[in-house]
Formats: sequence, structure tokens, C-alpha cells
Amino acid sequence: MKTRLSIRYLLLLANAFILLLPVFAVTFLHLWDGHLVRVTEQQLIAEALLIGETWREQQLASDPGRIDAPHREGLRPIDGVLSLDYQFAAPAAVPTHWAADRSGPAWVAGARIQALLQRARQANLGSLRVLDAQGCVVATTASDLGACLGDLPEVRQALDGNYAALTRARLPRAKFIQWAGLSRRSSVRVFMALPVREGSEVTGVVYLSRLSSSPLEAVWKLRFTVLAAALLCIAVTVAVSLFFSRRIARPVRAITASAEAMARGEPVGTLIPQGFAPAEVESLATALQRVTSQLSDRAKYISEFAATVSHELKTPLAGIKGAIELLRDSGEQMSPEQKQRFLANINADAERMDRLVSRLLQLARIQSAPETAEELALGPFCRGLAQRYGDQVRVDLRLAPERLTMQRDHLEMALRNLLDNAVRHGAGEPVDLSVAKFGDAQVAFQVHDRGAGISTGNRARVFERFFTTERDAGGTGLGLAIVRAVAETRGGSVSFESGQSGTTFTLIV
Repeated sequence: MKTRLSIRYLLLLANAFILLLPVFAVTFLHLWDGHLVRVTEQQLIAEALLIGETWREQQLASDPGRIDAPHREGLRPIDGVLSLDYQFAAPAAVPTHWAADRSGPAWVAGARIQALLQRARQANLGSLRVLDAQGCVVATTASDLGACLGDLPEVRQALDGNYAALTRARLPRAKFIQWAGLSRRSSVRVFMALPVREGSEVTGVVYLSRLSSSPLEAVWKLRFTVLAAALLCIAVTVAVSLFFSRRIARPVRAITASAEAMARGEPVGTLIPQGFAPAEVESLATALQRVTSQLSDRAKYISEFAATVSHELKTPLAGIKGAIELLRDSGEQMSPEQKQRFLANINADAERMDRLVSRLLQLARIQSAPETAEELALGPFCRGLAQRYGDQVRVDLRLAPERLTMQRDHLEMALRNLLDNAVRHGAGEPVDLSVAKFGDAQVAFQVHDRGAGISTGNRARVFERFFTTERDAGGTGLGLAIVRAVAETRGGSVSFESGQSGTTFTLIV
């Protein structure tokens, strides 16, 4: 049997998928924002290397007696230090002092690259500064020439010979600019400080900062791709919703159509849904299939039962009616002995009808009424039942369990029918009743007689309703039918083995 998901889990999956879309989008934007910050840092590193080398070359040009001693030991690419999950540093402090001496090669070189910095600023909209070995600004795109920034942590780290970078929150503004300047909508400003070396000595620092590219800017630049992705997400969401709703609704509609066909009296095939279907729908279809089969079997049973009952009752009713007509028409001419004989026939037919009705009532109660189970002590129950037959019934309880949960009346009716038949056909020999545990929760009752056995022609009909070989002796043919009904009600069975040495009926309940 296929394992099917419950409707609650199907709806949970659909809702989870829909809810995870914005979560995925937010997470993606966050990671994208971090990626754009790292890209900005890499761009600043490349720009800072060019500015730093240009400034160093200008220093050498302004001091002819100075020997070029580039820092070649341990040359390697400069990797960014900012992570995707960056953190904002404290705002930059205001400079506390300014350079008093603005002469020397560093200042001369700074003045020579001032125009270069201004042209570079027009391209990247950043803030570019070159600092001398004391951390004072010797070239800048701002109005802070001569400001000493050595107190800033990134500058201090670069003066110590290490590359440094950090992010700071952009200061708030009254309003944003139009769509043409979406890059300025970013709230993240990247700061980096790159040491400039001559040999092992740090002669200056290139200090750059720029707003990171905004995710909104990237979205606008890739708006057609983003729009296509959004439409794809919407299409997938709609497809998932339609898929789950179809899988839930289609089998329900099929079951409804089958139920309507059943109500019209049309033949109905299997109601069990094929393929993918929720567990609740399959359970509903299975239950309806079982109910349909039971109703069909019950209707067939009622039809056969009514036909059989009418046939069985017709004979005694015809006898009673005939006897009454004879008594009414010729009663005055009959002798007392003849009248008594007709009255005895009427009484016999009435008693047979009474037995039939009583047995039918017992059979109907067993087959239709719910069983009220009770705990039976099997030892006292079986011994008490055998005492009614005196020495004719012997009980073997050696393998019997102590207790059985079952309705007492049902078990007593079944065993009495088996014992009555065994005593009646046992050729006067004792009948054996043995009880043993069967499986995990069932009990097997065996009734063995030592009679001539059941004839071969009658063996296939012993459990049929109203079949009896003792009709003249008052047999109704319902005893073994009652036994089978008790067994089937309990989910058990009844069977027999018959031969020249006798017959053994086995009842499992």
C-alpha cells in the first residue's frame, strides 16, 4: 500500500513554499548586499594601488637624490577583509590637529597628483586621500588638506604596515535623489587604508572611501532579469498551488461522482484513488468502498434471506391454513380423535414457526447488533456448559487460556448448537469439548463426536441457512448458520472434518 501524505502536510508544504519565497528573497538581498560591499572594497584596493604607486613615483621625481627601494619582499595579492555579514564601525572622529609643516617630497608629490584624484572622483563618486607617514592628508578630493587622521583605527593599522578596511553607516539625508543616482541610495560606506612602502618602511597611506553599490541600484540595472525571476516565482507559486489543489480536489470529485452514481442505482467500480492522493481522501474512499460492499452484500443477503424465510414459513402456514379449513368445513362430522389430530398438526406447525422466528431473531441479533464484550473465565464457563449434558460431554482445558473477552450469549449459543448436534449424532458416545489458545488473542473450541460422520453430499451445505436433515424432528437448519455468524462477527472462522470415526467442528473466535 502506498504511503500518502495527509492534507495538513500537503497544505503545510504549499504554504511553506509560499512563505519561504520572501524569506529566500530577503536572505538573497542580504547576501547580495554583502557581496556588493566586497566588490566595492576590491575596486577601492585596485584604485588605491594605482594612486599609491603614482604618489610614490612623484616623491622620487621630486627628490632626485632619493634611491628607489620598492617593497618587494612578500609581494602578494591584497585580499579583502570585509565579510558578507559585515558590521558597522563607529563613526569617524573629527580631526584633532592639523599639519604645521607642509613641505617635503610627500607634500610636493601630493600636490602633483591632486588633479588625478579629482578626475578619479568624478568616475567613482568616492572620497580619495593620500596621507604621509604621520597620517596627515597631503592630497585629497575634500577640503581637509593637512588634517591628521592618525587617530582613526583603519589609518593607524595602515601606518603600522597592515591593510585595513571597515564599513560605516551613511549619515542620514533629508531625501534621496532620483532614479538616475540609485547608487547613492546605499546606506553603507566602505573605508580602506592601504600602506605605501619603500623597502620595509611605510612612507604613506592611501585612504579611500566610497558608498557601496546599493542592491536597489543592482535591481534597477538588472530590472528585466529581476522581473523575469519574479514572474517565474509567481508562476511556480501558482503551479504549486494548482498542483496541490488539483491533487486534493480531483479524487474528492471522483468519489462524489461515484456516490451520485450509486444513489442512482448505477454500477460503481473501485473508489480507491489511483496515483497521488492525500491520506484522508484515500481513507475516505476506502471507508466508502467498504460501506458500498457491505451495503451490496447486505442487500443481497436480505433478498436471499427474505426468499428463504418466505419459503420456510410457507409450509407450516399452508398446513395450519389447510387444517383450519378442514375443521371449519367438516369439523362437525369429525370424530374427537380426528379433531385432536388436526389440532396437533396445527400446534406442531405453530411450534416450528416459533422456533424459526426465534432462531432468525438470534441470527439477526448476532449479525447486526454490536457485540457487548465481557471478560469470561473460560474454565468455569465451559464446565458449567458441559454440566447441562451430564456424562455426554467431556471438557479438556489443559491448553485453554484463563480468560476470553467476548459476549457470553454469543459464545454460549454457538457452543450449544455444536454440542447439541454432536450429542444428537454421536451414536450415544461421549462428546469431547477441547479448548486451546489460537494465535495472539483468539481461542479455538473443538467439538468431536464419534458418530457416523456427515455424508459426502451434505458436507457442502451444512452451513447453509435452513438446510437440515431433521426437518421432521423439528430441525430449523439455522444452528450452524448461527455458529458461522458468531465466528464471522468475531473475525474468526468455523470448519469441520468428518469421517467414519466421527466429526470434529472447530470454532475460532
